[in-house]
Amino acid sequence: MMTVFHSKTGATLVAISLLGLTLFMGALYSYALLGRCLDTPVDLMVTVRQGESLNMVTRRLGEEKVLHRPDFVRLLGLLRGDSSRVKAGEYLFRGRVSPMEFLDVLVTGRGRLVSITIPEGLNLIEVARRLASQGLGREEEYARLSADPEFIAGLDLPFRPPFPTLEGFLYPETYHVQPGTSAAGMLTTLVREFKLRAVPLLQNKANPNRLTPYEALVMASIIEKETGAGKERPLISAVFHNRLKIKMRLRSDPTVIYGLENFDGNITRRHLLTYTPYNTYQIPALPPTPIANPGLDSIRASVAPAAVDYLFFVSKGDGTHFFSKDYATHQRAVEEYQIHPNRRKKS
Repeated sequence: MMTVFHSKTGATLVAISLLGLTLFMGALYSYALLGRCLDTPVDLMVTVRQGESLNMVTRRLGEEKVLHRPDFVRLLGLLRGDSSRVKAGEYLFRGRVSPMEFLDVLVTGRGRLVSITIPEGLNLIEVARRLASQGLGREEEYARLSADPEFIAGLDLPFRPPFPTLEGFLYPETYHVQPGTSAAGMLTTLVREFKLRAVPLLQNKANPNRLTPYEALVMASIIEKETGAGKERPLISAVFHNRLKIKMRLRSDPTVIYGLENFDGNITRRHLLTYTPYNTYQIPALPPTPIANPGLDSIRASVAPAAVDYLFFVSKGDGTHFFSKDYATHQRAVEEYQIHPNRRKKS
């Protein structure tokens, strides 16, 4: 026997279904706007890798315990048609972020960050050039601000340079910043990182040498430029500390180069004999400012030199150095590694 539903009953069921669907969509929309998928009191970096879909991103971030309710974000993306529209890049989030806001950022690419690496050992001009090449301020603005007493005073440097300069205070690191960040913004960021990471080492009360924190920074910059071999840095530091103790000139080529204008890459005897405040063949002391922006390894070596009595070192041509205690041994090493290196290789 066929059962026939009254048309009024069917209409009621349809109305109830529509009401339920409306309530569900309303709840969904409310959570999308008012709920949270991220909630962090500090800056949080979220990376969307090249070729990743929304499903892949949310699954990974859920497994990493970064994203709350990744299943809901996936559902919202499906309903919005955004599952395959997320843009690769690095995004910075802070505070409470709703699923709708999270999706909007990833789909539009708004807030994507520029990743820029400042290697150890670059000087101020080289740092400015690298940052400007990424659209982060102009080189001329970096040069102006880095010598502007008012701007520098606002950075509250922990040590006072003899004249306005930010050389040495630009911490080498990989930074993730908003596109179009100004020169002032970048300098502030680099100095802030220096104060956080480098200053505690430079102000270490256990520092056995007699250098002030700023002099230790100057020393660290020279060590950074003299060697790229990490294990040698405490030895290079010891040589310079030992020389300073007996008032012997440092005779460091990188300091000479720093004081030259339009250096062509070939240091000559004329350069060594030309006086500048940075020519440590001429001055019996440290140069007045850092000559580069050193990393933590060089800073550690500066404040904790090796316990050796070396006074000389010479490049072996392979990125390392030969160290010696007396001039006669040093001269033989110069002969072997610099003047007649081919003879040594043949033997």
